[in-house]
Amino acid sequence: MLPRRRSASVLGLLLLAPALAACGGDPAGIAAGDVVPARHDAGIAESGSETTIALPIGNLLVTVGKAVREISADDTRQLEKLSAADGEVFMPVSWQYDTTSLGTYARYLETTSTPVVDLIVDGASYRIPPPEVSTEGPESFFVAVRGSGDGPELKVDFDGVVQTADLTTGDVDSGAAAPLYDLAPATGEAVPCGGAVRPSRAVTVSELSFTCTMTPPVRLPYAGDAWAADGRTWLATTVETAFGRWDEAAADLSAGAIYYAGTVDGVFTLGGSKAVQVIRDAGRGTCPDIANQNCSAVFHVLFDVGEDAPRNLVIKQRYELGRTSTWGTIDAPEQIKLTVTDRTRLP
Repeated sequence: MLPRRRSASVLGLLLLAPALAACGGDPAGIAAGDVVPARHDAGIAESGSETTIALPIGNLLVTVGKAVREISADDTRQLEKLSAADGEVFMPVSWQYDTTSLGTYARYLETTSTPVVDLIVDGASYRIPPPEVSTEGPESFFVAVRGSGDGPELKVDFDGVVQTADLTTGDVDSGAAAPLYDLAPATGEAVPCGGAVRPSRAVTVSELSFTCTMTPPVRLPYAGDAWAADGRTWLATTVETAFGRWDEAAADLSAGAIYYAGTVDGVFTLGGSKAVQVIRDAGRGTCPDIANQNCSAVFHVLFDVGEDAPRNLVIKQRYELGRTSTWGTIDAPEQIKLTVTDRTRLP
């Protein structure tokens, strides 16, 4: 889950509360479309019908209660009783993201986008701030709307893909977001890359100290920070590599130098086409890893593919090695560059 922060949407709700409190419950002080923050124990989440809208950043769980003419003081954040203006009602709403629904798919996201949300009631549309991703527990509020409050809908636009949800029946017109509802839980269990592994420099002393694993590929309608184009999907896999000690020695082994990697850069191609996005996992892998005397890295790799995707994968890890010690008399540079190439196939 993303680190907790107070977004502009949440701040807007909080700033609205004093203005409503100042009106002292005067209907003239509340216009249709105004949002009234509710207390966390208002009970909206337990009293209404729930709708689930699948979004790239997690399922949006929305509960809407029956429209009311008055809000009791115990249910408002400012602890004041409020009454709707003539011809208007308050729609109770409670919602939150279920980011756990993403599972291992979350690793393939690198977006700061948030949905644009409109509450539609009796033909009128009201823009409301989206929930905060990092908030723990539901956010509850009341929206002042014109009419009787029957048949409310929610229109959610995420990066140009629009979904419309009937908040009474729970039915969702998902449109181009439909593949999000069909995603099966991904295990993410890694397997050895295999394939033919070759370094760009000759091994002079010992065997190549290099390991590589990758997860079975998954197809996603949204990854990185964008939707896949029509008729295309993002093919995603996670590649983890580790590279250990590297020796450069004279032909008779009487002299040599020992190197360890200090940096790594991953380059990936599938069927001859480069990855459209490579997300370095900052929370996994360490380079250099002094304790384990190696350089490890984890890359979440995205390819743009059609219905038939190639399987032949080329993994190139480009290292910059630093000299740590020498033996004998040898003219060894302090740093060398090395590429390890693994020509393999997707599992």
